[in-house]
Amino acid sequence: MTGQKHSVLIADDHQLILTGLRIVIGDSDSFYISSEGRNGDDVLAGFAEKTPRIAVLDIGMPPGDKLQSEADQSLIDEMERLGVREASQFGGLLAVSHIKKHYPGTGILIVTQQESPAIIAAATRLEVDGVLLKDDVNENILAALNRIVAGHPVFSDKVKAILEQHKEQDPKLSEREWQVFELVAHGFKDKEIAERLDISARTVAFHKGNLKEKLNAETTAELIAYFHERNR
Repeated sequence: MTGQKHSVLIADDHQLILTGLRIVIGDSDSFYISSEGRNGDDVLAGFAEKTPRIAVLDIGMPPGDKLQSEADQSLIDEMERLGVREASQFGGLLAVSHIKKHYPGTGILIVTQQESPAIIAAATRLEVDGVLLKDDVNENILAALNRIVAGHPVFSDKVKAILEQHKEQDPKLSEREWQVFELVAHGFKDKEIAERLDISARTVAFHKGNLKEKLNAETTAELIAYFHERNR
């Protein structure tokens, strides 16, 4: 072996994926596993023991109690706007947010089976260094790690296609319009939305009108269908 070996933390709540990553990365001449875990708290513990050069994380793993208690509320709110309310569905993103804040020198590679354009786009907004779908991992993981060490982003062709789909679908809505949109999509009536957001029912109707215009929807039913199709 020649050259430096870079440390890699791996975290996924599926043991089969962890085992596969451990075998492939462990056999490499350029990388070694410094820590592994199955939830966000395991990630925090791994960083406390040794800050890795790269963290390879799943999106849909439980955050753990400690990470959830320290989580970025704005990210949780964003996930709720996307209709994702269980933290176990985006614990990896909470870990990313924590790492970016406290360990900015660590590269982050997301390895996920999640193909929701909105959720993958949320990962890119957190400035991860790469995203691979789990179908691509065995063939591409070492090349991806090498590219991240070299300072290059890593997004598989499948992920690029998903992000392009999101870009085409992503409407330019204000924060208030997103709030109204989500509540409409979850069955709340204008009066209920007004009470929740502390605005008038007339203002709710105004925002719904803007939503219909921006999303090319003629009815509230079409708005609801659009929301759930976009965020499934």
